[in-house]
Amino acid sequence: MRINSQCFIAGLLFLINTACFAVPTIQHWQTSNGVNVYFIPTDGLSILDARLVFDAGSVRDGSKKGVAALTSNMLDQGAAGQSAQDIAERLESVGAQLGTSTSRDFTSISFRSLTDQNALEPSWNVLKEVLNEPNFPIVDFSREKKRTLLSITRREESPGTLAQLALYKEIFKGHAYASAIQGEESTVSQLVVKDLQNFYQQYYVASNLKVILVGGLSKEQAQNMVEELVGDLPLGVKANAISKVNDVQRGVAIHQEYPSQQTHMMYSTPVLKNNDADYFALYVGNHILGGSGFSSRIVKEIREKRGLAYSAYSYFHPMVEKGPFLMGLQTRNEKASEAASAVKQTLKSFIEEGPTEEELIAAKKNIMGGFALKLDSNKKLLANVVGIVASGASLDYLNNFMGQVKAVTREQVIDAFQRRVKMNSMVMVTVGQALPNKE
Repeated sequence: MRINSQCFIAGLLFLINTACFAVPTIQHWQTSNGVNVYFIPTDGLSILDARLVFDAGSVRDGSKKGVAALTSNMLDQGAAGQSAQDIAERLESVGAQLGTSTSRDFTSISFRSLTDQNALEPSWNVLKEVLNEPNFPIVDFSREKKRTLLSITRREESPGTLAQLALYKEIFKGHAYASAIQGEESTVSQLVVKDLQNFYQQYYVASNLKVILVGGLSKEQAQNMVEELVGDLPLGVKANAISKVNDVQRGVAIHQEYPSQQTHMMYSTPVLKNNDADYFALYVGNHILGGSGFSSRIVKEIREKRGLAYSAYSYFHPMVEKGPFLMGLQTRNEKASEAASAVKQTLKSFIEEGPTEEELIAAKKNIMGGFALKLDSNKKLLANVVGIVASGASLDYLNNFMGQVKAVTREQVIDAFQRRVKMNSMVMVTVGQALPNKE
């Protein structure tokens, strides 16, 4: 298996490096009940990775904050009369893996197995039971609920988490994105099994589901397996469109006291939806500003010139509705004011002047040179296809990626940053000890 895997990956890297249009084709079809399926066969690689993506993220919580995450956590805690231990042992006996995760936009069920039928058939049956017949047993629910409440309590011990939560509450004020994915103590403590069952029945339906597979199967095998897996799911009602994220009208500075020697700093505002027309200009520009590690401008300004922090970063996080542009770092408490000024000045200069031609050329080379590494394993390939499918991007996105990056001009970067990143609407959050600046 190792030889075949290496041969496949080597061939994939060769194709990507020699002709971007030769990236593996994403095959697409619908099941009998309308579930969209996306598949990349990897001949000679006897592993199957699959992801079931439901429009059932925490944005769907409503007043029961935390119900989406707790529902996904409970799926493999009992199904079709099997206990959590039974499910775990059945998967372990054939070396298969199954997990769930919830973001603000989506809930995903992940699956991995060898494609040998002695492993794939029994593990796929487990996935089918978990998907179609979760029991939500009361004993396991009580345990998972307590675990969630403990995790919520422990958020108070993480200044980085506190900073992000405070930031999201401000930049997404009035929107469901503002809430923590796990919910709050006051809401989770009130959840009962019926709440999870109701959430499952409403959102875990064919109309809300996309299935993505990457692995050593034929298309016929994949079609039969997915039909068996999801064919009994009710069509249901497609979830409503997520409400619009409003622009921040006026930027503010928020400080939260925390007994530590370091201040966590985040500077942000909502900017990008999935598949935004400005994405590539902003993506390439941010690679120069703060997305390329130690070679980025923000690190040079914050670390090399001023010694304010070991590292600093920036990124765009597109979501179904506007996700954040965020700059962040950690610095000594007494340097927080100086660091905040340096972050703002670095961003201001980049918005006004943009990158140099030399920076742009280097960024493009770096992005395109590392592109193949984003696809050099089954899991990475799956993750990329999931991102394409979940965001609603064109299925030839990977084929066009390097061409889109190569086409970005310095003028486009400047124009996109000046139109989209408005510093007067950015929110600064600091979590640490407020000390007088002695300098």
